[in-house]
Amino acid sequence: MSQTTVTFRIPGDEKELVSEYAKAHNSSISELYRNAVLEKIENEIDLKTLKAEMKLSKEKKEVGISQSEMEQLLSEV
Repeated sequence: MSQTTVTFRIPGDEKELVSEYAKAHNSSISELYRNAVLEKIENEIDLKTLKAEMKLSKEKKEVGISQSEMEQLLSEV
């Protein structure tokens, strides 16, 4: 996979904070930002999927069950 360079500006105090955080987690700054951005994208996709599924469930008039009911069903398996 080819790679490209992305440049952005941040205040010096933020760079210092990010650098120290990356060091403490044995990571590069690039890796830290890349992972954070990808995680944010995944979270947004997950949230959109959840909202769509909840809407569909409501449209189908599905009824949920309580945790205790779920535990009872699982114990019977």
